[in-house]
Amino acid sequence: MSDSFSETPYGIVFEEYPNYLYALVHGEQYGYAVLAGFLREIADECKKRGFNQVVIEENISATGSDEDIVRIASELPQLGFSDIRMAYIDRFLDQKEMNEMGQEVAVHHGIDVRIFPNQLDAERWLSTSGIATA
Repeated sequence: MSDSFSETPYGIVFEEYPNYLYALVHGEQYGYAVLAGFLREIADECKKRGFNQVVIEENISATGSDEDIVRIASELPQLGFSDIRMAYIDRFLDQKEMNEMGQEVAVHHGIDVRIFPNQLDAERWLSTSGIATA
């Protein structure tokens, strides 16, 4: 496990599983810049470690605006997620509706992403794709 939490408003703990990279994101701030920062970092780490599947678990209580979510979801291909299958978990259930909106926009832009309530369900979904590592 490795932790990334220097001068950024978030930290990321990465853990390798046989078929995917797990990324736990924690912090207090939210918004477009925070989202773009940790998502770009996660996509880069997937490529560096040779994974084409990722479970992102978000542990950030703050929320972003609808505009930030739509913008970041539409930019996921440019952030590096074109060839990465993404399972997304948000520990804060009150953000479910916003996450679903983001999922819909991301799928419309060609991203293979689903939202899950827990890591076990996310792992089951990822296991249905066949070859999981590059």
